[in-house]
Amino acid sequence: MSPKKSNKRSGLSLWAYNQLLTLTCLIGLGLSLYAYAVELHLEQNKNYKPYCDLAEHMSCTKAFDSQYGKGFGIFSKDSIFYKPNSFFGIVFYSMVATLSLSNSPVAVNGSLLLIILSNFASLYFAYILYFILADLCVVCIGTYIVNVINLILITKKHKTIRELNDINTNGMKKAT
Repeated sequence: MSPKKSNKRSGLSLWAYNQLLTLTCLIGLGLSLYAYAVELHLEQNKNYKPYCDLAEHMSCTKAFDSQYGKGFGIFSKDSIFYKPNSFFGIVFYSMVATLSLSNSPVAVNGSLLLIILSNFASLYFAYILYFILADLCVVCIGTYIVNVINLILITKKHKTIRELNDINTNGMKKAT
């Protein structure tokens, strides 16, 4: 005798995942806006010392002002993508926060793809930060943590949507 499948789901509600994703994106957006403001101040005044410069080897200035701080460290100065990385963070977190308000499969899959890409970018930047720049940037590490949390949340939201679709599909089959 096989165990009967339950229509019960485990985990949080979609509303809760949406709220948590929005919250983490707002934190990521805040970090990105702060980084962008620091970068603008640094362009105007090379002597500017932001709050995120905690010590010689714990400096956001070192990361933001490095060759990797604009255009992901791969685009040339004449490229349209040669902008502070924090600019792309602002766009990214705004997009994911907006998409997280929807439970449509297209929005959830789009968010999942964007968040996976952001985690690959985090690994790339963490490698550069630690092994090339020999620095610890608290703002950067904060965004890496937000990206990992977002990956966990969007994966769980994606799973919940699949489970709900399965329940709805199975219920429709039984009714016919």
